[in-house]
Amino acid sequence: MEKWSRQSINFTVRLGEIRLLTWPLSACVLKRHFTELPTHPVVLAELPEFFGNSIDVVMIRSHPIESPLPRLNILPQAIRYIPSSYQRYWVVLNGGFENYLKKFSAKSRNTLLRKIKKFSEFSGGEIDWKEYRKPEEVHEFHKLAMEVSLKTYQERLLDCGLPSDQQFQESMLELAAADNVRGYILFFQKKPVAYIYCPVHDEIALYEYVGHDPEYQRWSPGTLLQYYALQCLFAANHVKIFDFTEGEGAHKAFFATNAQHCADIYYFRRTWRNLIKVALHAGSDELSRGVVWVLEGLGVKATIKKLFRSRA
Repeated sequence: MEKWSRQSINFTVRLGEIRLLTWPLSACVLKRHFTELPTHPVVLAELPEFFGNSIDVVMIRSHPIESPLPRLNILPQAIRYIPSSYQRYWVVLNGGFENYLKKFSAKSRNTLLRKIKKFSEFSGGEIDWKEYRKPEEVHEFHKLAMEVSLKTYQERLLDCGLPSDQQFQESMLELAAADNVRGYILFFQKKPVAYIYCPVHDEIALYEYVGHDPEYQRWSPGTLLQYYALQCLFAANHVKIFDFTEGEGAHKAFFATNAQHCADIYYFRRTWRNLIKVALHAGSDELSRGVVWVLEGLGVKATIKKLFRSRA
């Protein structure tokens, strides 16, 4: 049972980035890292006290899979729902940073160097960034990172920016006391413009919270800070993997050394109410995909997305 965690989660129905409905659920979540899991889905007999003690859903995030699974499957005891599947990316931190850079093509390395040079010139000849890891440093990191987070669309639109509550800050201090947290800030003329927050668990640094000031987007602040963060992490003796966590993206694919196709797998109680919730979630997601397909076909997706986020 120690590999399972009881958590309260929100099961949210969205249309694109617009939140429509949210149901709070009591979930039993598998805590093991995806690199420790097999590539075949867990069977119900392996689940802990399946739907006991008022559990609404049993969740396995980022379960490795070899081939696509049906999105919705009505099982004898449960509704198995796969809200998302994706490539999960990570960086193996061995061999040194210089050897890591050799994985990039000459064109990609030149692109990185141009971005570094461009930001350096914009900043007056140098790039100001800092790593935060000690207990006496994390309060400063949190304050600076919050300045950036509050400007991001993740905070304004999705309400999933860097947490500001006391419990999160206390957790940062505990992790820092054990040398298990890394924070990175990129500055422009002493002003924070990008941040990355990484807790470290079992020698794995997690890409947990990230953001940049949209005013500086043309200068690729996220890419630059990622470059410097990895440079530091390659030198950290007790960190073996940098995990980009769930979700895809060109940024993750560019920096990663490894990738695995994964799926988030939810096992709901087999009830009509849960079937309706799952159907609404799946339907809104399919509608969102259809809207994206139409906008891409019209060649206006990027423009609409930028406009929508700027007004959120």
